[in-house]
Amino acid sequence: MKLIIEGYNKSIHKKDNQIVVKEKDELIYKIPADDIDDITIVGKGYITFDALSLLSRNNVNLITVNYFGQVEYILETPNQKYVQLKKEQYRSSDNEKGLKIAIEIVKTKIKNQKSTIKTLNKNKKIKKVKENENKIKEYLIELEKLEIRDDSSIKNVIMGIEGKVSVLYWDSISRLLPESVNFKNRNQKPENDVVNAMLNYGYAILASQITKSILLHGLDAYCGFLHADRYKRTSLTYDLIEEFRQQIVDKTVIKLINYKQIDEDSIDHRNNALNLESRKILAAAIMDKLHSEISYGDEKVSYLEIIDNQCSVLVDTLIGDGEYEGFYLQW
Repeated sequence: MKLIIEGYNKSIHKKDNQIVVKEKDELIYKIPADDIDDITIVGKGYITFDALSLLSRNNVNLITVNYFGQVEYILETPNQKYVQLKKEQYRSSDNEKGLKIAIEIVKTKIKNQKSTIKTLNKNKKIKKVKENENKIKEYLIELEKLEIRDDSSIKNVIMGIEGKVSVLYWDSISRLLPESVNFKNRNQKPENDVVNAMLNYGYAILASQITKSILLHGLDAYCGFLHADRYKRTSLTYDLIEEFRQQIVDKTVIKLINYKQIDEDSIDHRNNALNLESRKILAAAIMDKLHSEISYGDEKVSYLEIIDNQCSVLVDTLIGDGEYEGFYLQW
């Protein structure tokens, strides 16, 4: 089971082979350690050394998350079962298997981008957005026809197509948003631009959840297949986030803007970031989205479960017989 401990004045203790959780002096949980997969802490409190030792002996990871959904740290236990997986991940990042994964990630992202602007333009019927949608469709066909070979130049071609599609996608989003927010294009260092500030903050929350899932599956978050290795960059996180940006963050940002829950006055001009109240609104909306259930395949699942499943699919692709298939949802 996955144990989530929220709030203040919580403490984690050991009793025999059990993890005991208290609020002040009142007992909340008493659970055998070998029944716990991982513990996520959202709030303030403490854990005893004995409890940490018990968690370690039972291979239970401890994750702390702040109230904005961002992972602050993860305590992992030494686990030899992940050695072979990590070795295969490193090998695949430089061979044809990794290239296939990279192409699938970009194809999935492009399909999600096309679906997003098509849906948003259904009622507005903006001609330029429809033209962009058709161009994106052409780039998707070009990507699907790409010959897969173990050649470093192929990744440059993939990234080139991804970049061209992103320009078309954000041009479409700028035309679909209200003129009052003055959104022109995607910018990671915005100046008094509420939409980009929201996107930056939303992607940070999403990235923290993806990183958490990556680590819990024994993968190395710093070794990606699409994004190049860079000091302190969790490249695998930035690979997998591409499949979820549109559904979880972009859609949430557009909804909050359209409903005027956050507007151009929500910027803190001292640092060109969202003010505290707007950050709380956006973080709550994204966390609600992550926990919300959708119909996917033949079942109802949450986005968090889908993220977890994509990590499982990646593991099976690396050390099993699976073939990586990205997450695509038409909405």
